[in-house]
Amino acid sequence: MPRSRSSARRVHALGSGLAVAVVACGASAGPAAPASPTAPSCPTDRTVVLASRADVARVADCATLAGVVIRSGAALDVSALHALVTIRGDLIIGPTVGIAEVSFRELRVVEGALRVHDNGLLQGLFFPRLERAAAIDVDGNVALTTLSLPRLASVGGPLHVTANPSVEVIDMSVLASIAQELVITGAPELTLVDVPQLRRAASVQLEAPRLPSELVDRLRATPAP
Repeated sequence: MPRSRSSARRVHALGSGLAVAVVACGASAGPAAPASPTAPSCPTDRTVVLASRADVARVADCATLAGVVIRSGAALDVSALHALVTIRGDLIIGPTVGIAEVSFRELRVVEGALRVHDNGLLQGLFFPRLERAAAIDVDGNVALTTLSLPRLASVGGPLHVTANPSVEVIDMSVLASIAQELVITGAPELTLVDVPQLRRAASVQLEAPRLPSELVDRLRATPAP
């Protein structure tokens, strides 16, 4: 029996609907857009705690950080922070038990305090480009032998190097001014404090029996700001 016109229209409509469905299904099955690369995590509102290599890797490309705390029970290489130039707050190193050397190769400014406390194996502390800090406190690092800040020009507060019984060398060869006191005590092995440019310090306290007497006399005679 021949189809009625109404039946033909229903078949045509059904076929159109199937075609639309196939097209829609094909569009959703296409390849996903590639994910955008993850930007470095550079917090500006909180201190970053570095306790593992993964922590260091997350901020390795940051030029500025709000604050940094290094606290680890394992070896940790912070020289991977190759882009870090400015720390807006404090840089705190310690306590640690597995880190033998700390080197910040590009760091130029610590707007807060640099504090290095209670690091059991730390032998060398190197800041080859650091120019200024609000305060410096290096205390209780039993294995520390070398403290190197060859470009440090000024300290906005006190500079304390205390209770580091193995320290032998302190290099601050361009340091010109310390706004508050310079204190170096508890350093029986210290033989060299390289501060030929120091012109101002609020006061000076030295307890390092192996330092040359002429150096001790010159440092104690440093005029106050």
